[in-house]
Amino acid sequence: MESELNADVLPALVNEDTSLQRIALGIHGIPELKHDEKMNYLGEFRERIILRLTKRQVAEKLIYPEIKEALNHEKSSKMLINGTLSPQFTDKYIELAREMGKSYTMIHDPELTGETGLVVVSNEAVDIENIDVTSPNVI
Repeated sequence: MESELNADVLPALVNEDTSLQRIALGIHGIPELKHDEKMNYLGEFRERIILRLTKRQVAEKLIYPEIKEALNHEKSSKMLINGTLSPQFTDKYIELAREMGKSYTMIHDPELTGETGLVVVSNEAVDIENIDVTSPNVI
């Protein structure tokens, strides 16, 4: 008798649970892994970043040679640029990406946090320990 009761109730609970899951997805959207981390790195996972410049570094007059090296990295796939930066600061990096045959994307997302101005990324994890450019050398 008890097993018959469980057999009748169980499918109803599973269906209700699925319905609740669908409602939650509709309200909140699909859950995203490491959302806060990604918003700090222009929408990318930290482990995919080859090199990063801050907004202040992108705004400097000359180009960091480390960006050219990062674009030449064997796993480099594209460059992402913070869309809040003025074209007068970003155009030099866009031109560099074009010259090197790499794609670039301007990221315009109001949820972006932090000071990231530009990242060179891979389509897979590269796990580079120090992604920040600290040298003042420019070309």
